[in-house]
Amino acid sequence: MIQHNLTFTGRRGIQMLCAILLGILLFSACKKDSVSGPPIIQQVSLLDSSKLDSTFTKALPGTQILITGQNLNDIVNVYFNNAAAYFNPTLSTSTHLIVEIPSNAPTEATNPDVPNAIRIVTTHGEASFSFVIDIPPPSIESVSNENALPGDSVIIWGSSLWLIDKIVLPGNREITDFNADDKGWRVGFVMPDLGSDTGRLVIHAKYGTAMSNGPLNDHESGDVISNLTGDWESGEKSIFNWAWWGANRTNDAALFPGTRGAYLQNVFGGVGSNDGGWWNGNRSGNFNDVPLFTAAIMSEPAANYGLKFEINTKEAWKGGICVIRLKGDGGYAFRYMPWQGTTDKVFNTDGKWTTVTIPLSDFKKAEGGVEGTGAGASSMGDVLNAGGVVSFGYRFISEDDPIDLFNAAFDNFRIVKIK
Repeated sequence: MIQHNLTFTGRRGIQMLCAILLGILLFSACKKDSVSGPPIIQQVSLLDSSKLDSTFTKALPGTQILITGQNLNDIVNVYFNNAAAYFNPTLSTSTHLIVEIPSNAPTEATNPDVPNAIRIVTTHGEASFSFVIDIPPPSIESVSNENALPGDSVIIWGSSLWLIDKIVLPGNREITDFNADDKGWRVGFVMPDLGSDTGRLVIHAKYGTAMSNGPLNDHESGDVISNLTGDWESGEKSIFNWAWWGANRTNDAALFPGTRGAYLQNVFGGVGSNDGGWWNGNRSGNFNDVPLFTAAIMSEPAANYGLKFEINTKEAWKGGICVIRLKGDGGYAFRYMPWQGTTDKVFNTDGKWTTVTIPLSDFKKAEGGVEGTGAGASSMGDVLNAGGVVSFGYRFISEDDPIDLFNAAFDNFRIVKIK
């Protein structure tokens, strides 16, 4: 028996339905189906005319399948691991049934005692067929703090984060003591001491592996634009590149605990609507140009790279725009407004350092005199200066929303490959 683990839904499924069952339904319409015994399920196939001669015994939720058997008349219910599935009686005959596996069908990830079976109930009996409802491989969307200190709690956000065997950190450090939620959306663990090792986090689970889109402990590598620490200071290897103005640079570990070396603090308030005076009162972060890349990278897609940094809010951020700029005046910008996407229009890291990732393709040209509102970057050449040099900075302005108070810190600005 050939097994396939494929998802097949949507318009193509409907097209395949026509190709597969047209002859069957026309033939069935010309005669009255007869029932000679209880229903029997003989095989399950994909809705793909090229695979009609193949059968399989497992599939993902949401997959449309063709069930072949005998005496499949007068169906009352169809169950996948005891979860009822919708079916259209007009798309069934005594020998065939088209049905979609419910998206909420239980799997061994949510219930280790699932029967792993399809069950068809008719007016004249029941039939069961061994069938595994598979789960997708794990996927990582973000890591709460990619530069967490030893002993800090770290949260991995993603999907299908079930049946995890281990989490592997830089230096091949294996984490087997972790907490995962029942929905498969998050996994938490305590960060060990990574020393100077840098690398991507990898989740190893029963149904596959997943890798983070950026390296952990990446605060002093060749990816970093600035970690704000001077070579006369302790805490980390210095990658300075700060232009000495626009914010408060400090290494006060009590003010914003949880980071290494120095960082930038922006604190200001009383900024009314439509105030573009970013050069006033601690409302920017300015850096020297950094030769971060080789010229060969200029033709690569901008979507393959992302700007990353850590932010820590001491006060809730409720209004205003942080315009993050690449390539200086006339270049590309991203309008960073994390408060805008929340239900209460408030962004707060609750005093914890949190990693932000912005794909470089989300940086946009100016349009109508407004930075970051035009066409998006296509290639790395759009956002880098000649020779792969990074020109970077950020500015706080207001438009319709005033800024009553802003008090947050930034650290570890870096550009990494995320795809």
